Amino acid sequence: MADFQITEIGEKAWCVLDDWGASWYVLEGRDRAAVIDTGITAGEKITPVIRRLTQKPLVLLVTHAHIDHLHHIDEFSAVYMSHQEFTMGEEILQKMTGGISYDLHQTIDIDTDSQIDLGDDRISVCACGGHTPGSVVFLDEKRNLLFTGDAIGSGAGVWLQVPGTLTLEEYLPHLIALQKWLVAKGGRMKFYGGHSYQVFQSVHIREYNPLNMGLLGDLIDLVDGLVRGTIVGMPSNARKSFDPRPKCYAAFGRAEIVYDPERIHKAG
Repeated sequence: MADFQITEIGEKAWCVLDDWGASWYVLEGRDRAAVIDTGITAGEKITPVIRRLTQKPLVLLVTHAHIDHLHHIDEFSAVYMSHQEFTMGEEILQKMTGGISYDLHQTIDIDTDSQIDLGDDRISVCACGGHTPGSVVFLDEKRNLLFTGDAIGSGAGVWLQVPGTLTLEEYLPHLIALQKWLVAKGGRMKFYGGHSYQVFQSVHIREYNPLNMGLLGDLIDLVDGLVRGTIVGMPSNARKSFDPRPKCYAAFGRAEIVYDPERIHKAG
């Protein structure tokens, strides 16, 4: 039986850490409960874990279409996910979702300023494509909690070396738009990533690096520097590159990134 570490992060709000190192979240509202991502617990269902926390009808909110964030998608009847993920192409999408049989086209499309109503609370959406084309973050308006998946890292550097990512040049405006969106929402929310206790394998930061507005600002400066050529990365042996081409690592302030040096600028 899998071991789930459950931590209360707010009133009727929980973080669940699975054996695979993935963090997912349960938020109970008056009428419904939102589950944000699913982790990846092979051979078991996560619904019994959720039912220890809430008996309300469930909706699933997916931050991005990677297997460690939607492995249990078939346990839910109402699923929200950005359909920008389909721009990865079917071959890459199938690879990154582990070839699940669930038809992702039946999910409900979301984009910036989409809202999911829980009754006495609403979850607002902001797009932040980069790690995947359709990566989104979710803001719990009532509790002022922000759930970022892997869009800006997860207490670890951002991975832009895996298949299906945007170029650094395409990622940058998404980061700037996210920063502006968060400032307009007050800018004082608590951040929770998709791997909330992950430590990045880097020479720069050797312990868990919490997400917040300061890190987001550093990440914007880092990506901007890489695009402009004022910051130059070093060779990286980061795992999960999926192909033999050389990858690079770069850091600025508290931000880190692993990326494909051939995918800095947009084509053309």
